[in-house]
Amino acid sequence: MDSRRVRLGIEYDGTDFYGWQTQPDARTVQGEIESVMMNLCGRRIPVIGSGRTDRGVHALGQVAHADIAASELERVREGLPSLLPDDVAVTSVKETDGSFHARFDAVSRLYRYRIEKERHPLRCRYCHVLSEAGTLDSKAMIQGARLSKGRNDWRAMAKEGSSSGDWMVDVLDASVEEDESGWTFLILANRFLRGMVRLWAGTLVRIGAGSAEPELVTSLLMTGDRTDAGMSLPGKGLTLMEVKYN
Repeated sequence: MDSRRVRLGIEYDGTDFYGWQTQPDARTVQGEIESVMMNLCGRRIPVIGSGRTDRGVHALGQVAHADIAASELERVREGLPSLLPDDVAVTSVKETDGSFHARFDAVSRLYRYRIEKERHPLRCRYCHVLSEAGTLDSKAMIQGARLSKGRNDWRAMAKEGSSSGDWMVDVLDASVEEDESGWTFLILANRFLRGMVRLWAGTLVRIGAGSAEPELVTSLLMTGDRTDAGMSLPGKGLTLMEVKYN
């Protein structure tokens, strides 16, 4: 078979998905895309994503790759975007080098967590609403985000079993931005551990609420003791914004 590797740009509303990765008897993003690929090409074609997103988490900039026959290229380009359900879209299908790997070649990933001060029906699928949000100290959360930067051991703000013992993450940038309706938490890193962003955002909220000082972030990264970390915030507030490659 004259094979071609294609790079896929993907967006999805994660509300009704059990995450990215295919699971038995559960609706997943990978499963939906592979199902359409099966219909188009008559065989199972693995679709490899840049990383897994958890249940309820969204994506504006997910990237994946797949290997197809050269004769299937136009069929996939035209058919894949049009046959997917409304809550997932393949925004681009581009032929790429055969050595390209969506996960292993990624140099950074950008995640956004959104918190709203009040409930808004047109936004509630994509944010976490905090009834006490009006009392959060933005300056303290901003300082906590700054202290997150650098290469550190993130075991204190990741779920057990995240990385087979490798907890090191290089956080390239981290910030908190307040606007009139809420806060946007942004974190850019070379990799992410399971549940890391939701626990990090929850820890910053704990700091913003006055239950801890910004230096808690430094302590967690130094000790690896998750006892004082904040709660894991709901997946619906989290969006994978961008994956970058060299």
